[in-house]
This record gives sequence, C-alpha cells and structure tokens, in this order.
Amino acid sequence: MLAFDLQPRLDPPLRDGGERDGPPAEPIPIVPARGHLIAWIPQFAQKVAEVVGGDRPASQLVRWTTKEVIADLRYRASLAARSGAYEPGLGRNQPVRPRIFRWHFRPVSIGIVEATVNVKFGEGHRALALRFEQVGDSWICTAIDFGPYR
Repeated sequence: MLAFDLQPRLDPPLRDGGERDGPPAEPIPIVPARGHLIAWIPQFAQKVAEVVGGDRPASQLVRWTTKEVIADLRYRASLAARSGAYEPGLGRNQPVRPRIFRWHFRPVSIGIVEATVNVKFGEGHRALALRFEQVGDSWICTAIDFGPYR
C-alpha cells in the first residue's frame, strides 16, 4: 500500500518562512487597458484567421469571445474543413498562412471599440470587422463579420 494522501488540500499554500499567505492576488486581466487592446487587435485577428482556416482550434479563443462568436468560428472552421477534407484545429491546413496586412480601430463609446482588419491570404485579401466590449478590466470580442475573399 502506498503512503499517499490523495485528499485535496484546502488550506492556502505556505510561504518560504512557513506562514500562510494573505488573500490571493488579484487576477491579471487578459487585456487590461485600451492601450493594450489596440496592440492586441492584430494578434487576435491573426488567431481568428487561423481558426477559420483550420490551423488553430476555436477553443483557444474562448476566454476572449462570447459564446455566439465561438459558435460562429467553429461553424466557419467546419465549413472550411469540409471543403478541404480535413479536421479543423489539428494543425497546419492552409497552404498559405494568413497575415494581418492592415488594421484600424475606432472607439464607439466608453467600453466599446470596433476594428477593421485586412487579412492577406497569399495574393488575396479578406476583411474582418470586430467589436470589442469591456467587461470589468478585460475586453472580449462580441461580434465578428467576415467580408468576401478578393
């Protein structure tokens, strides 16, 4: 018989000196301020393009989007997968990696920012419209609209 105690530990962790920690630290917000959001928009759009193309699972964007946006991304990824005969989110599927070509943002009101992003796929381009809303100290994407591939 092994001498392991498999019961969960419910006490807070001990510091190096053997004393208990104080209250837990405040969680670090995902996107804490508008300045960070502005720099984060192209990164987020890159991830969205990779999800829709099947290179990245949609579950990686759950913390930054609403349920409706995730459902739409999963649907679009499944459509792209059916056309290419592959499983979405299981690795490199697109022959050309999408790249963020140009992007702009516009504050709509306090706590709401909209952005347009031009994604380049090889020789073609596709536009994305994104809407971010502030929830507490974080920002989440509440709407995504895709333009035609040109």
